[in-house]
Amino acid sequence: MKQGTFEKEIFIQSDAQTVIEVIADYSNHHKIHPLIIKVERAKDEPASVRRYLITDSLKWGPFKFKTTYQADVISVTGDTVHTEAYPSLGVSVTNVTTITPKELGVVLHETITITTPNIFFDYVLKQAKTAHEEMLNRIKTFVEKNDSHN
Repeated sequence: MKQGTFEKEIFIQSDAQTVIEVIADYSNHHKIHPLIIKVERAKDEPASVRRYLITDSLKWGPFKFKTTYQADVISVTGDTVHTEAYPSLGVSVTNVTTITPKELGVVLHETITITTPNIFFDYVLKQAKTAHEEMLNRIKTFVEKNDSHN
């Protein structure tokens, strides 16, 4: 098994509560995450966790495939969202997102840790970095377009 961590950050003209709500509610993630094509609330979620079933559309070389996996919203506070996902084949993704007020908005900062079998590490890390870069830009657009405070 191999593990890697990367960070992404973006400024969003909005308030912390609005950004936290968008990040913590996966029902809109098919609109903001470039790999996600379907989101369903899991029926078997533990009492203290919001569990979702996520379907991604992926490409590996000439092969296109879909994968459905469990994603858990572990905790949500006024400035932090902690999630864990288990896409498949021994892969796990932990995301701790913090929201910090700054001037006329907030800074969204993600710290993503990926654990995967060695053979998949480079592929998964590259996919995650690209997807999260795009996702942060989409969150910014989504929130700023729909935020009544702007």
